[in-house]
Amino acid sequence: MDELRAGNPMVAGEVTFVPIERCFIQSYTGDMGCWLSGLKEPFAIIVCDATGIRAFDTEATEISVESLMQKIPDLGAVLAPMSH
Repeated sequence: MDELRAGNPMVAGEVTFVPIERCFIQSYTGDMGCWLSGLKEPFAIIVCDATGIRAFDTEATEISVESLMQKIPDLGAVLAPMSH
């Protein structure tokens, strides 16, 4: 399983940050047993403030919020209260 998901929004003053996490879970089965490994890493950050809603990848390059919404089904519901 490899998926993107929205983390818990964090508020700092008048700015709300929504972390976007990449989660990866993989299992292996062999003669000696079964192994399960997982990884959770930052993928992007969404910044919501008076100027609007913007997203940035881990290299601080602006990316499309709409592209993230296509990949993360519940992101629209997370961002809806932040849209003015």
